[in-house]
Amino acid sequence: MKKTVFRVNNNFEYDFILIGIVSQQVDFRLCREINLVLDLKLYRKDDFLVFNQKRMEEQQFAFFEHISDTENRYNLISNKTNTAVLLSEKSQIDYLFIVHPGALPVDENELLSKIKKVKFVLGAYKLVPAKLKSRENLIF
Repeated sequence: MKKTVFRVNNNFEYDFILIGIVSQQVDFRLCREINLVLDLKLYRKDDFLVFNQKRMEEQQFAFFEHISDTENRYNLISNKTNTAVLLSEKSQIDYLFIVHPGALPVDENELLSKIKKVKFVLGAYKLVPAKLKSRENLIF
């Protein structure tokens, strides 16, 4: 009898802009300053939930979102909690700023330079999602 093998293709397209932010401020204060600099209206949504396979527990991260008129989706996600890190290989980063471009393209370099001007941001870095080990945690 002939065997049939099914393979699951997990090649997700990481076609979003990812910026790592270092800041010692609490999430809502940083979010307010980003709103002012980028002219956004990021608002708090339900926590971002990720299941940790090693600990066998669900972990929660602060999650903010804004959807523009051009259907660009902006998200600010906390990278750390008291007990967990979302992107373990980037544990020095406190927040992740994600932009899913909609109808109009977003200039990544301009966005990065504006985020660096936020008064509570100590550093902002462009990250390549496809090169991260924990990139599956960014799928939502």
